[in-house]
Amino acid sequence: MVLYVLSYLAFEVPSMSQNTSHQTPENPGVHTGGAASFGNANFTGGGHAFGSNSTVNNYGPDANELKKHQLITTLPRAEAGRKVYEHEKQSGSCFPGTRQALFQKMKEWATNPNEFGMYVLSGLAGIGKSTVAYTIADWADEHHHLGAESAKLFFITIAYNLYHFNEKFKRTIGEALVTKAITESPQDQLDALILDPLKPIRNALPPTLIVVDALDECDDKGFILTGLRQLVQALPSFKVILTTQPEALSNDDSTTQEGRKVFLLHDIDADVVNEDIRIYLKYYLSAKQVKAKLPHLEEQWCASDAQVELLIQASGKLFIMASTAVRYILDTFWSAPDSQIKELLDAFAQGRTPFDNLVDFYTIILRSAIPDKCRDTRLVERYQAIVGTIVLAQVPLHVQSIARLMDIGVNQIRVVLRQLQSVISVADDIPRAYHKSFVDYITDSEQCEDINLRIDPTKRHTRIARRCFEMMGKHLKFNILELGIPARFMSNEEGLAKDGISDAKLQEKIPLALQYACAYWDGHLRSANIDDADLVKELEKFDNERMLLPWFEVLSLIRKLDSAHRAIRVALKFLKPTASDFRQLLSDGLRFISKFYQIIERSALQTYYSALLFTPTDSLLYRRNIDDALHRGCNVIGTTNQWDALIANLSHGNQGDNIQFSLDSTMFVSWNNEIKAMLKVWDAVTGTPISMIKGGSCSFAIANDFSTVASFENNAITLYDVNGSERGATLTTSAKVLAVAISSESLGWIAAGLSDGTISLWDTKEDSQDGKPIGSFGDYRDGGRLEFSATGARLAYLAKKGVKLWDVIQREFVADLDLVSHDFAFSRDGSRIVSWHECSVVKLWDCADGQPVGTIEKSPVDVVAISDNGYLLAIGCRNSVQVWGENHGNLLQAVNLDLRKLTWSLAFSPDDILAIATKSDVKLYSIKHRSFLCTLSTSSYPALAFSLDCTRFAVGYLSGTVSLSDIRVIESSSLSSNQQESSRVTALALSCNCSRVACGFEDGAVELWETDDFPKRRIAAHRHHQLLIMTLGFSPDGRQFASGSYEGNINLWDGEDGARRADLQYSKDGGLRGVEVSNSILAAAGDLGISLWDCKTLDRIQKFDESFTTPLSFSADGALLAASASTSASITVFDVKRHTAIATFENNKTARPHTMAFLTDNSQLVVWQYDRYDSKFDFLTFDIVSKKAIRGPSFEKFIQLPDMPLWHGVPVWVNKERDLEALFSQHDEPVPVLWIPRELDVRKWVQRRSMIGILCEDGRVVLLRLPTG
Repeated sequence: MVLYVLSYLAFEVPSMSQNTSHQTPENPGVHTGGAASFGNANFTGGGHAFGSNSTVNNYGPDANELKKHQLITTLPRAEAGRKVYEHEKQSGSCFPGTRQALFQKMKEWATNPNEFGMYVLSGLAGIGKSTVAYTIADWADEHHHLGAESAKLFFITIAYNLYHFNEKFKRTIGEALVTKAITESPQDQLDALILDPLKPIRNALPPTLIVVDALDECDDKGFILTGLRQLVQALPSFKVILTTQPEALSNDDSTTQEGRKVFLLHDIDADVVNEDIRIYLKYYLSAKQVKAKLPHLEEQWCASDAQVELLIQASGKLFIMASTAVRYILDTFWSAPDSQIKELLDAFAQGRTPFDNLVDFYTIILRSAIPDKCRDTRLVERYQAIVGTIVLAQVPLHVQSIARLMDIGVNQIRVVLRQLQSVISVADDIPRAYHKSFVDYITDSEQCEDINLRIDPTKRHTRIARRCFEMMGKHLKFNILELGIPARFMSNEEGLAKDGISDAKLQEKIPLALQYACAYWDGHLRSANIDDADLVKELEKFDNERMLLPWFEVLSLIRKLDSAHRAIRVALKFLKPTASDFRQLLSDGLRFISKFYQIIERSALQTYYSALLFTPTDSLLYRRNIDDALHRGCNVIGTTNQWDALIANLSHGNQGDNIQFSLDSTMFVSWNNEIKAMLKVWDAVTGTPISMIKGGSCSFAIANDFSTVASFENNAITLYDVNGSERGATLTTSAKVLAVAISSESLGWIAAGLSDGTISLWDTKEDSQDGKPIGSFGDYRDGGRLEFSATGARLAYLAKKGVKLWDVIQREFVADLDLVSHDFAFSRDGSRIVSWHECSVVKLWDCADGQPVGTIEKSPVDVVAISDNGYLLAIGCRNSVQVWGENHGNLLQAVNLDLRKLTWSLAFSPDDILAIATKSDVKLYSIKHRSFLCTLSTSSYPALAFSLDCTRFAVGYLSGTVSLSDIRVIESSSLSSNQQESSRVTALALSCNCSRVACGFEDGAVELWETDDFPKRRIAAHRHHQLLIMTLGFSPDGRQFASGSYEGNINLWDGEDGARRADLQYSKDGGLRGVEVSNSILAAAGDLGISLWDCKTLDRIQKFDESFTTPLSFSADGALLAASASTSASITVFDVKRHTAIATFENNKTARPHTMAFLTDNSQLVVWQYDRYDSKFDFLTFDIVSKKAIRGPSFEKFIQLPDMPLWHGVPVWVNKERDLEALFSQHDEPVPVLWIPRELDVRKWVQRRSMIGILCEDGRVVLLRLPTG
C-alpha cells in the first residue's frame, strides 16, 4: 500500500484547455498496481519509545523546537515511500490525453468543499488504479510521498508529513508530541497526533488531500477505512482518495453513500478506454519514440495502425497489458521491436479473453529468459531461484541480499532482471514485480503450465528456508557485533552507542540477508516440503551448531524478537511429532523466550549473561549452553531444576486491575480504567502481546467471547475489534457513561449505565453496526456494577436499592434480587447469580426466574466469588475465607480457611481451584483435595483470572505487571510432593569464605548449608527460637555465627557443623534488629541500644544506649564497630576495646544505610545506602580521623573493601532495580552485568567477596557465585 499526503491550497485548477496533451512524457510505460509490501526493514525512526515520552536533551533558546523536531524524526514511520515515489516517477503518470473525463470528475470533487470527504477508486487488477492515483497526486503539486504496509504506521506517517507541510500543522502536532505518549495503537496515533491537536483549529486548516493506493494489499484495511472516515468527518478540509480492488470492499463500502463517493474503473465504457490506450500506444510506438528508446536500431521502425489496433483488442481495458507490451516490444536487451511485436501478436491471435491473453503475454515475456523446451537445467534453476526469491520473499530484498541469501552471483541476477525488465522493476536496486497479476500467474500451475517457467511455491520456499538455515549456521555466533566491555552488558541502545555501532556498522556485522534469514525463515518453512530431509538437517543446526541463543541475540539487535515465538511454533509443527532432543530444545526455547522476553528484548547479550543463568538446570537448553556461559558470568545456585509454572511476567504498563480470558482460552486481556487507561491483548499460550488499545482517561469493557471491546468516556462509547481496530461506530448517550456491559457477538447488545440513573441498551449486530437504541431502564445506582450473564439472556445491575435482574431477550423485568446488596456476580454458565452486602448477608439466586436458592448470614463480607456452575460460593470475611456449597437445596459451609490476612479478591477455576488474593500473596486452594497447591508472593492487591480450559492462571498487579502461569504445573508439582507448605526464609548470612550459608525461617528455625551444592547439602537444622528469625551474622573466620529472633533471643552456633553453642538474651520484650560477630565479640543492636558479648566467656561486656538498627559492621580486626541510629540519621563508630564512641557522622535524613564496611587500615568507613527521597542507591565515605564525609569511594577504595564482591575483579552490588551492577574503571556510571528476573522479587541480599546471597519475597534463596577470572 502507498499513500501520498499533499495540499492543493496554492495552485489553480487547470481547465481542460490547459491540459497536458502537448507535453512530452519523460518515461514510456504506465505503472499499475501498488507496491506490494515494503517490509519492516525499511522503517525509519525507532528511537521513540512507544508508551512513554522520549527524553530529549534541550539546548539553547530553541530547545522546545529542537525537542519537537527530535521527537518527530525519531517516530517509527515508513521510509519506503520516497523510494516508491521515485519508482512512480520512473513509471510515469497517466499518459497525457487519457482518462480525461475521470480526472475532471476527480478534480471537481477535490476542489468542492461541499463534496464527500472520501473518493474510492475501485477496479480490477491491472486496470490502472495506481497510475490514476499517482496522477491526481502529481496534479496536487506536492512532494511529500511516503509508504506504509499496515495501520501500525499509517497515521503516524501521515502526521510526520503534515508536520513538515506547514507551520500550523508543525506547531500543533509538535505540541502533541511533547505532551502525549505515543503508543503502537493506530487509533491512539490517529487521536493523539492528528484529530486531538487539529480539531480545535479545523476551520483554519488548509485544504489537504491524502491519496492512498492499493488498500487491498494492506492487512489492516478495515481499520484504515474506519480511521480515514473519522479523519474526514472530524476535519472537513481533509479529503481522501482511495484505490482498491473490488474484493477488498464490503457491499456497503462498494457503493456511494454519505461520506464517500465510489467510482468503479471497470465500468468505464470500452470505447473510452480503448481510445485512451490507442493514444498511449501510438505515442510510444511511434518512430520518434522508438529511435529515442533504441538509438542503435539500424532501420527506422514504428508500429502500424493495424498492429496498434490488435494490441488494443488484446489489452481489453487493462492498461497493464498495454504498458507491459510497450516495455516488451522496446526491450533494450533484444533491440528488435519488429520481431518482438510479431511474437506478441501471434500469441494474441487466438482470440482469448483479456485475462487469458495476460497469461499468454507473461509466457511470451518469460521466454526471453527461458526458451521453450529448454534443456539447460542450470539456466532454469538460476531463473527459478532468482525470480522465486523475488516473488516469494516476505519483504523485498536488495539484489546484493538476494545474491548472498541464495548464493548466486550478482551479475547473474542482473542478467535475468534485464531479460525480465518488462515484468520486474528495479528501484534502488530492489527488484519487485510490476503487478500482482504476474505473481499470481507465475506461481499458479493452471495459469503457468510450463514447469520451467513456473515457480513452484513449495519447492522454492523449501530452498529459501534451507538457505536461511545455512546462512545462520555459518554466521551466527556469540557477540556477533563484537561489543567490548562494558557495552556488551548494557541495553542494546546504550551498548551500541557506547561502542559507536552505527546502522551501517551493524549491517556490516549482520548483513541484510542474514537479518532476513533470522527474521523470516519461518514464513518459508511454513510452506516448505515437510519430507525434505536436507531441510530437516539444516533446521537441526539450531541444536547441532548451538544456533538458538545467537538467533535470539540477533533478533533482539534487529528489533524482531517478537517473531521468535511464532517461528519456534512453526518449527515444532513442521517436525514429526516424535520425541527427540531437538523437539525438546525448541520447546525449551519457547519457554525461555516467553519467560525472559523483557530481558532479551532490552539487551541481546543478556541472553547469555542473565537469562540463561536463571534457566532450569535440567532443561536441555541450559545443559547445551551453560558451560560457555559460566566462563563469562555468574554461577547461579538455587534455581529450579525444571520449568516452573510461570510462563511469563508481562508489562501491562499501568496498574493491571482487570484480567479476563477468551472463551477458547487462546487469549487474555489486561486493562486498567480512568487514569492512563490501557487495554492489552495477550497470547495465552506464550504471553506474547497481540494488540493494545489506549484510551486516555476512559474506561473499558469487553465481551465474554472477545468479539467486541468498548472504551467509554463522557457521553461516548467507542467500539473496537479485539485486534485494536476501531469499528467506526461511536454510540452517543444522553448522559455521562459510568459503566458498560457487552453481550456475545451473536446477540450484539451493549448496555450502558448513565449518570442520570438510567440504563441504555443498543443493538450492534452487523445489520446495525452504528448501534440502534432498543430500550432503557431506570433506577441505576451511580457507578454501580452492570453485567450480562454469559449467555446474554440476563442483565443485572446495581439499583439505588439492591440488585435488579432483567430478561434482555424479552426486554422485561425479572426480579428485584435484594434491596440491600451492594455487589453481585454471575456464575460463568449464567444459571445463577450471587448478591451480597458487606455488613449482613450473601444470597444465591436462580437466573431463570430470580427466585432465591439460599441465604448465608455473614458479617462482615469483604469479597465473594461464585463457581462456574453456581454451586459453590467463596466468601472473604476479614482474615478468613469460607467455602459454601449447595446440598439438597441448602447452602452448607464446606471449608473454613484461617489466613490471618485480609482477603482482597477471590476467583474459581472451572475445575474448582480457588484463588485467594491478599495484599502480600496469592494462594491456590484445591476444593477437591482440601489442600493448598501453592503460594505466590505479591507486592500489591492483585486481579485474578483462570482460563476456561484449566491450563492458565493470570494475576494482574497494581504495579503494572501481569504474570501468566500454567496451572497444570502447579497442580502436578503440589500433588506429587504431597507436603505441607514450608516456612519462609526471613534472614540470610554467608560465611566469609562463601562455603556456608545460614538461613533463618519464619517459624524460628535455623539451618546451615554448604553453598557448593545448595540446596542439596544441609549441614544442620535447629529450632530453638519461638518466633521468626530477624537477623544472622557470621564471624570473619567462619567458625561461628549468630541468629537473633523477633522475641529478642540470640543463639550462637558453630560455623562448621551447625551445633548450638550458647543462648543469649538481648531483651525479654523484643526490639532486636540485628546481630554481627567478629572473631571474639558478638554485637546485638535494637531498640534498647547495642550489647556486646565475649564469644568465649559469653559474658555481656558492654552496652551502648540509644536506639540502633541494621546494618552493624565490625572492622576486619574487630577493633571498631559501626552502627546506624534508628531515631536519627547518624552513624556512630565505636572503639570496641575502649568501649567508647570515637566518631559520629550525621547522614542524610532520607537515607537508609544498607551495608557498611571499613577499609583494611580502619581509616575510613564506606556506607552504601538507599535514599528514599530520590529512590537512588549511593555511596558515602566517612573519614574517621577528620570526621568528614566524602562522596563516593574511588575505584581503588572499592577494591580494598574486604567484603566488596568482585566480578572478574570489578566491584559489583545489587542496585535499586534489584539487578547486579558493576563499576568499571573505564566507565563513569555503574553498568548492570546480571539482570535478575523480576519474578524472583528480591527482598534482601547479603554479600561477600566471591558470592552474593539473594532472599526472595516468596522465601526462596538464590546464590550468585561470582566469576574470578
